[in-house]
Amino acid sequence: VVWNALQSLNLQPADIVRIIITHADIDHAGSAAAIQKLSGAVIFAGAETAEYLKTGKSPKHLPALIQFIASRFIRYEAVPPQAINIVHDGDTLPACGGLQAIATPGHTLDHFSFYSPAKGILFAGDALNTQKNQLNRTPPRITADETAANQSAIRLLELAPAIIACGHGKPFTQHDSDQIMRLFNKLRTA
Repeated sequence: VVWNALQSLNLQPADIVRIIITHADIDHAGSAAAIQKLSGAVIFAGAETAEYLKTGKSPKHLPALIQFIASRFIRYEAVPPQAINIVHDGDTLPACGGLQAIATPGHTLDHFSFYSPAKGILFAGDALNTQKNQLNRTPPRITADETAANQSAIRLLELAPAIIACGHGKPFTQHDSDQIMRLFNKLRTA
C-alpha cells in the first residue's frame, strides 16, 4: 500500500525522510522496519512504542483470543534502535510546519497523536476513528485504559482541528459542531 501510494505521487522510497508512529499495533507499525530499511528514514515514536518496535511485537491490550493469535503467529520485523527518535508530550517534530506530539494514552498506554497547528491537521491514530461519517473514540473492547482514552479524546477535540485523520476510517472534515459537541459531552460524562 505504501509503495503504491508513493508511485501514485511520483515519489521513491528515498523521498521518505520521517516515519511517525502513533503506537505499536501491527496495523500501524508493522511495516516500519521495511520502510525504514528501504528509505533510511528516521522513526519517531513514544518510549514504550520504541521498545515494541525494537522487538517486533505488539502491545497487549486486545481481547484475549486476538492477543493469543497475535502473540503466536503475527510478528513484524524489528526496527534498528539507532533509527528511532523518542518523542515526548509537547515535542515539535520537523514536519508539516511543526508537528506537535501529543500523548494520548487509552487505546494503548503509549499512544501518541500529532497535530499541525499551521495546517490545522490532527493525526489522531487510534485515539479517534470515523465510522459511517461519525467521529468516535476508540471502542472499549480494544482500549487499554477507558478513562485515559476519554481524557485523550477530549484533549484532541479541544484543539478544534480543521481535519482529523484517524487510523481507521476516512478523514473527518465535515465539521458538524453538534456531532462534535455530542461526542465531547458524552466523553465528559463517561
